Amino acid sequence: MSRRTTLALSGAAVTALAVTAASLPWTIAAPRAAAFAERDLARRYGLGLAVAGPATLTLLPAPRLTFAGVRLSRGGHDLVASEGLQVQLGLAGLLAGRAEITGLVLDRARIALSPDADRDWTEPAARLAARVAAGRGRHLRRLVLVDATLSLRDPRTGAPETITGLNLVANWPRPSAGLDLSAAFTWRGVPSSLALSGLRPRELAAGAETPFVAALTWNGAGARAAGSDARIEGSAEIEGSLAWAREASKDSPAKEAATGGPRLSGQGRFSTAALPGTLAWLGIAPGLAALAGPVSLDGRFLARPGGVEWPEIRVRVGDSQLEGAGAAALVRGRLSVTGTLAAERLDLSGLVPGGGFLSEAGSGGAGAGGAGSGGTWSRAPLALDDFAYGDLDLRLSAASARLGPVEAQDVAAGLLVRDGTVEATLGRATVQGGTVKGRAALAALPAGLDARLQGSADRVDLGGLFADLGWPRWILGRAQGSVALDGAGSSLADLVGRLAGRAAVTVEGGEILGVNLADLAQRPETAATALRRGGRTHFERARVGLTVSDGVAEIGQGQLRGAALAASLGGRIFLAERRLGAEARIEPGPDGRTGGRFAIEGPWLRPSLRPLAARMPAPTTLPAAASAYAP
Repeated sequence: MSRRTTLALSGAAVTALAVTAASLPWTIAAPRAAAFAERDLARRYGLGLAVAGPATLTLLPAPRLTFAGVRLSRGGHDLVASEGLQVQLGLAGLLAGRAEITGLVLDRARIALSPDADRDWTEPAARLAARVAAGRGRHLRRLVLVDATLSLRDPRTGAPETITGLNLVANWPRPSAGLDLSAAFTWRGVPSSLALSGLRPRELAAGAETPFVAALTWNGAGARAAGSDARIEGSAEIEGSLAWAREASKDSPAKEAATGGPRLSGQGRFSTAALPGTLAWLGIAPGLAALAGPVSLDGRFLARPGGVEWPEIRVRVGDSQLEGAGAAALVRGRLSVTGTLAAERLDLSGLVPGGGFLSEAGSGGAGAGGAGSGGTWSRAPLALDDFAYGDLDLRLSAASARLGPVEAQDVAAGLLVRDGTVEATLGRATVQGGTVKGRAALAALPAGLDARLQGSADRVDLGGLFADLGWPRWILGRAQGSVALDGAGSSLADLVGRLAGRAAVTVEGGEILGVNLADLAQRPETAATALRRGGRTHFERARVGLTVSDGVAEIGQGQLRGAALAASLGGRIFLAERRLGAEARIEPGPDGRTGGRFAIEGPWLRPSLRPLAARMPAPTTLPAAASAYAP
């Protein structure tokens, strides 16, 4: 073998050994290595470094120091305690004999972001922002957290919060490039992930806008929010721009600019399989959102600390899709939402507590709301706690809508929730060919609710309405009427028993199904079977007025007029017991047809008839003193 070959092989072997040696971790003196790295941390960020374990140095593929038992501190307060720390160094700085930290990897770190620690983080964050904005020196290109734990406090309530299992990778290769970040963590028992890309830290630190794309997902995989059966699952995406506004002075004329913090704008998307569960997980009282199921939002937005606005928004709730504008704000943990939305088709069936008006003993009633004969009003406690935690001002319009079993067209409605009250307004709606308007208000009492109802209807087809509700179709015709009721109680049964107010109904050109009143007047002995035999009573006009007091409706002005029939109605409707105690009087006909009196008794939708004896005029008698003049 020639000398040249020998030298080449020897050089290659030495090089291989050197590379191998440089790639291996070498144990070095931990205090000196820690002091070497601490100089750069203190110069750039004002942080101190304390190491309790051994230290190693590895030169290839990139120079790095590795420590065990590490604490990062500021002002004598520990901010980070980590089982392991890897400090990645710039090669140029290392050759010059100084540390230039380009990356940090923290293994099983415990990071404190409590209010006390927040003050200690202020200067490091300010130094970092100043260096980034000025473009001075080398920047931190890479930050990695492995199985970290983040301790902080809820900014709304001050309650302690903990993020566990945090695995984060942030890359910022060049000052002019964007920052990319991905993270996976568990918060309040729900695994979540975050992805961020395109963010430009230099523009952000200088107060300018930077584009970015962010996506957040959460999936409880069977987890349920406390006190709720709703799933915790959803996602949020943002594609837009971000700027960090600095706090202005208190004397600043622009009140909006006085609060510093992030300003976001762009296109946003939000979806969740169960809105109540997601809001409960976030610590936000769901209010009326407790009645919602799957919800998604998509639209252009503008967000600032404490609030967000949607000049354009598309909302899907269940099978209903609405478009319009809205805004939301969070003040001391209370959610306030305003919106104006329109839809072609709106399904509000979820707002109707199907069967919830009745107690279990009477839940077998017919139709919506349990209008059958055997029901009793529910005695479950009434409260607005689940619906009045947040504020809501919502305006809705729809070409068609469904509320429970009732179909309506051309609907304009509003919903207002504020200060322990819930108010629903129906500006107009077409129901069974007629127009309906109304207003219902609920207010919380120390024990129960105060309820007020006002409404009017014009030319509503009663037969079609009763069919929608699942009630027996015992009367047909076009109805108009008005109602004004109020009451208070701790349960629905208690509230109905205290109702007071007035109601009036007029039906034009209709008929009563199931009984022929003219025939009944001729054969009163058949009253017990008259409703089973069937029949019809045509009339031109029927009117009834009710005066309600303590849950009992007194019937006044009960009149029915037909071509060959006249009848009147009096008595009472016992609302709490859901029964009738009325009397019908059929007037004698002009053709000599006899009249009659009948009791209408029993459950209000399935009553029975009973003939009453005719009232005989009182006999005429002479006074006792007149007997002296008798022959």
